[in-house]
Amino acid sequence: MRPDISRRHESREKSSVSRWRDVVAGTFSVVLAAGLVAGCASLDGGSSGFLAGAVGERQEARIGARENPKVLAAFGGSYTSGNIDRYVDEVAAKLAQNAASGPGNYRITVLNSPSINAFSLPGGYIYVTRGLMALANSEAELAAVIAHEMGHIDARHALQREQQVVQASAAGKVIADMTRGPGSSSEALSYAKKQIAQFSRQQEFEADAIGIRIMAKSGYDPRAAVSFLTSLERQTALHSRMMNRKYDPSRVDLTSTHPTTPERIAAAKRDANVLVPADGGQRNSDAYLSAIEGILYGDDPSEGYVRDRTFLHPRLGITFTMPEGYGVQNAPNAVVGFAPDGAILRFDGVDVPRGTSLVRHLEHNSVRGGSVSSVSQGTVNGREAAFAVATADQWQFRIALIRGRDNMVYRFIHATQNPGADDEAEFASAVNTFGYVNQTTANAVSPLRIKVETVRPGDTAVSLARRMSYTDSQLERFLTLNGIQAGESLKPGDHVKVVSDS
Repeated sequence: MRPDISRRHESREKSSVSRWRDVVAGTFSVVLAAGLVAGCASLDGGSSGFLAGAVGERQEARIGARENPKVLAAFGGSYTSGNIDRYVDEVAAKLAQNAASGPGNYRITVLNSPSINAFSLPGGYIYVTRGLMALANSEAELAAVIAHEMGHIDARHALQREQQVVQASAAGKVIADMTRGPGSSSEALSYAKKQIAQFSRQQEFEADAIGIRIMAKSGYDPRAAVSFLTSLERQTALHSRMMNRKYDPSRVDLTSTHPTTPERIAAAKRDANVLVPADGGQRNSDAYLSAIEGILYGDDPSEGYVRDRTFLHPRLGITFTMPEGYGVQNAPNAVVGFAPDGAILRFDGVDVPRGTSLVRHLEHNSVRGGSVSSVSQGTVNGREAAFAVATADQWQFRIALIRGRDNMVYRFIHATQNPGADDEAEFASAVNTFGYVNQTTANAVSPLRIKVETVRPGDTAVSLARRMSYTDSQLERFLTLNGIQAGESLKPGDHVKVVSDS
């Protein structure tokens, strides 16, 4: 969670959150997939009238240059620790020799984000997150991701999708005009969305195929595209379980712009097996692990840390602990906990002037379009506080405000569609853990980083997993991070990744 609570991200976030978040006042919106975005997001230019040829290229370059600062701001800026950016540039330059746009026409940036993501902008802008680089296990896997994005750019998918939006919109209008009955508008909108989504899914398959050809021509083992997608699927499943969310790898959603990972793995296998060179191609695993050793893993210190269920923000000097059984996600502007029963607990901050009553603030700002059943005043560990219970849109909310320094007020919001007898106690158990810590305690928490270990005789996956700085799911985290299957033997001299705060 960033220390200053800003409303500038609200419009972007609300498009991807569930209905109940829209009824809560203030900044109560969050990207649920902020810690993990599976697949590739290709951002489109927001204007119509793309043209092929030199004019179109100049326009795409302007769009990329315009949107690039927004991407950097949204993803924590660029990550330039050590020689990581130079290493990525060298891999991209090698691939560019065999890509359609050619050398010098791609601009690659490593983003300071723990999410596992890669995407591209018109004009040759390519982005990979440090979270993705931590998951990859070889230079060839990184090359597969970069080459995929080069495929989007070389195929001018932004242009094609813009045209598809126009065509789908026109077709939707025809449907609406022809039916002119109740629900015709929603039927037309549904048709347009499905057409665009199916088209975008096909673009992902096309970018995979193009990327595999680029990396194979560049001397890499094209099967690395398969191994990375497999790791991505495993990480998605692991993260879903830890966040108490269901994961179905075989589910096909027509409104999704990306194919399910098993579909992509199957297609990538077919394409890669045809292109494997006689020598198998390069993986360059050791060089890659050497390049990423020490890379920041998970939360950036400027946004606070989550350790198990406890959040601590060193600069703000605050801490609290989520209830037992909650999966905890440190999103850019909030900390969100997900309960096994579907309840959600959010912690963030809002500006409330010192002279404003917290009770009065809750009476007028608790829930948009809902009703407040009770408001009370109290304290939390000696600090002024106020509490409310509200309902809206079939959701019940419990809200607590705690006065911080200056105009900062910290806020807990518990939301559930299935109220239970234990909700109040569960909510109070988190709220009552809130407090300030001294600088010595705050500084005692170190950020997590990737550490490369050499397998020694007698080492096993279980013994190596114990070196991970986690108290839960150590073995599964270790296996997933390294692309190792359960029961697979490790050879002395091999190199593996662990996540460590030392």
